[in-house]
Amino acid sequence: MIIDCQSCPVRELHCDDCMVTALLAPQGSMLPLDPAERAAVGRLLGAGLVSANEAATATARREPWAAHVRAVG
Repeated sequence: MIIDCQSCPVRELHCDDCMVTALLAPQGSMLPLDPAERAAVGRLLGAGLVSANEAATATARREPWAAHVRAVG
């Protein structure tokens, strides 16, 4: 299979939720926070619920599929 981002019909519109990226990233890998996640961590920091160090080192984590979820098709 050849994957060519240059010919993708939704290039630069849906790159953030591209399935190819999800398939190629190792399971459990740490990911940078997206803007909404950064805003949420900022609110937690502002409310004093997390420390500045915890906020600065926060990362997202790709969770494996739940055992009860199966692909169909």
